[in-house]
Amino acid sequence: MLQEDVPTSSSKWASDLYQIKDAHAQSSVDPKLLIVSGSNSVFGIDTNTIQDTYALPTTNYGVHAGLGLRYLLERSKRVLNEGDIVYLPLEYALYQQTPQPSSQLMDFVLARDPQYLHSLPPYEKFHGYLNVSFLRIWEGIKGGSNQYQGRSAKFYHVTNIDKAGNQRAESIEQAGKHTDKLAKLPPKNIGNGKLTTYSQEILKEYFEWSQSKNICVIGAPPNLLYHDAYQSDKFQQFFQGIEQFFTSNDIPFAGSPEDYLLPINLFFDTEYHLNAKGIESRTQLTMRDLGPDPKRLCKNQITSLNSNRI
Repeated sequence: MLQEDVPTSSSKWASDLYQIKDAHAQSSVDPKLLIVSGSNSVFGIDTNTIQDTYALPTTNYGVHAGLGLRYLLERSKRVLNEGDIVYLPLEYALYQQTPQPSSQLMDFVLARDPQYLHSLPPYEKFHGYLNVSFLRIWEGIKGGSNQYQGRSAKFYHVTNIDKAGNQRAESIEQAGKHTDKLAKLPPKNIGNGKLTTYSQEILKEYFEWSQSKNICVIGAPPNLLYHDAYQSDKFQQFFQGIEQFFTSNDIPFAGSPEDYLLPINLFFDTEYHLNAKGIESRTQLTMRDLGPDPKRLCKNQITSLNSNRI
């Protein structure tokens, strides 16, 4: 297809991030900790602190939730090896996915990863093409662009990402405050409050693949801007349903979603993006819930740990 391998400005940030994160993850010869999610981890966790605390190579592999659950998980398989640990603080929308690829994913894979597009089942591929906008098609016809564009480009730029895949704290402070905008944000829309069958199937396949490769998976909550609505029975049951899904599949879940509903003074520009103080707080919370050694949560998943004292 003429659109394939034609770069777009809208896909450049995620593509550049993956290049950095792939290189960092693949540079370790020892078992590593890989943090896989959308951007709540990019703007929420300092993996340098985690690595220093646990003496465990750690890569922030978060990118953009708009790429979808299936892509985020499939992409992580490319850099995972036997004995690795996956920490999975997924954004809540990723638990309610459908098979239809999003317009963001189609933009990205057409421009940067057509091999993944070709691997999709025909039904998903067909509906994915239906989600490609005319403007996206026209950009491809004109030859695309491999340049950052728009007002946010100065901030959402690869130069603001360190070698381990974290957003540099100084770039967040320099970008200004967005408190007024954050205060007006509504609670997340969780529809019927249930995990979709599709998301469950994708996650179960990932759990099975990881087990076959002797890789440990640890579920966890994402950081999210607190809203009173999250105390309602509907949201509480949704949070509990996520925890129960992991534990029912023999996957540990580190932390309570309640603890990761954080106050507005810790956030930067969206309900999932923390400021420098927030990143520090959430990183400490993550290590508290992972405990003195993340490998302790993996004894039932990584074979080599079952016969060794840790």
